[in-house]
Amino acid sequence: MEFYIIEAMLGAFMFGIGGMLFKLNAHAHGDDNYFFLGLYTVGAICFLIDGYEELGNFGGMAYYIMAAIVGLGSAGGNYTFSQGMRLGPAGLTSAFAKANIVIVILISSLYYGEIISLSEGLGILFFFAAMVVVNIKVGGSTKETSGKWFFILLACILLLAFRNGGLKVANEMALSGVLVIAFAYIYCAIYFAAILIKKGGQSKAPKETRKKSLIYGSSCGFVSFGGLYFYVTALKTGPGGVVVTIFSLDMFFILIMSYLFFGERLNRNQKIGFVLSAMGLALIGLK
Repeated sequence: MEFYIIEAMLGAFMFGIGGMLFKLNAHAHGDDNYFFLGLYTVGAICFLIDGYEELGNFGGMAYYIMAAIVGLGSAGGNYTFSQGMRLGPAGLTSAFAKANIVIVILISSLYYGEIISLSEGLGILFFFAAMVVVNIKVGGSTKETSGKWFFILLACILLLAFRNGGLKVANEMALSGVLVIAFAYIYCAIYFAAILIKKGGQSKAPKETRKKSLIYGSSCGFVSFGGLYFYVTALKTGPGGVVVTIFSLDMFFILIMSYLFFGERLNRNQKIGFVLSAMGLALIGLK
């Protein structure tokens, strides 16, 4: 087995753990502010350590602006993702959140003139089909997906596209992606710390629950960094289509774990939507 396959699988596994930590915090009715403070503080430290040798290149307003854009997309996207985990099944929430790649592809095509391949076009159609299917009754299904969940996930998709699109723009500007992410995470950590300071530590969640939220978030920051590290490393040596496809397996891991630990089951149209999303990701990865 090629080593890049192992790296991509490790990345998918760590991202899967990260997704389950989101679900665990939602299931425990944790405090999102503590969760995200832990996530972004640990994540910022990890990215700063990883980009230490590039710190000499940091400077100029471009870095601050792009970090703010990426930070906004990251904080907003992760917050809405967290709300989606509270309202809907973890596996389907994770699968739908990945649809942000569709927006990045479309904008790249319009702005940078990148050609959308046949497989990408089909993948995009599968994603749109998935969004339609989960909102209609299929084959005797008696329960539609929550409308509130669906619109929250649409916001999540748009915001995560803002984050990923911002990173693409930073790359086109020859900026260090790792430093942009590091400072974006610093912005986010400061933001959530400021919210907690403003509230004076007051929270609806009990003290023990807040402590757990901080631990869950800190752990999520670490595994998210690890997942991205293995993903980027795998892309350096392996075919992009294969790596992207393997990396997308994290949503299957989340689907299985949410069933085993939280007893979550998808109704028929949700299962179809999940499969269509998975097929869309696989087709996009074939580019």
